Amino acid sequence: MKKQVNIEDYEKNHFYFHSIEKLLSFYSLKSYYLTLKFEDINLSNYKFISVFLKNIKTREVLKCASKIEDNSLVINLKALNDLCTNYEYSIIVTLENYNYSTTIYPRLKTIDKKENSIISSSANSNIQWFLRILENGKLRLSTIYLFNNLEKDNTKITI
Repeated sequence: MKKQVNIEDYEKNHFYFHSIEKLLSFYSLKSYYLTLKFEDINLSNYKFISVFLKNIKTREVLKCASKIEDNSLVINLKALNDLCTNYEYSIIVTLENYNYSTTIYPRLKTIDKKENSIISSSANSNIQWFLRILENGKLRLSTIYLFNNLEKDNTKITI
């Protein structure tokens, strides 16, 4: 005979994990920093917040440095510059309390067809971050390596 368990007792004694998509009210990509603000999440309610980039093709997962500023999640991408050049990555945010964990997949509610991609404005590096927004509102990150224009470069190459 199976034992019946009260759901409240189960929640107190077991670690919960679930994943959901959450809408963004704001996003920005400047230099090496991606800023995300969720519509209905108060980030100060969580003990631990982690951000990961998941490679779309290889399924490799990279952990990002992040911090909270004015209920916005600021993700530092600088350490991952050289790792993300040839692939696209989805963004995964993990919110944790003592016995409860939620994985968030950020997405936009409406997509303006004219502005479905952003290239970061980093002037001090040949590597720039690229944020692409899919038709379903999901975000994809990658880096672009910019080569110097050889025609404007005064150095001569001899063979």
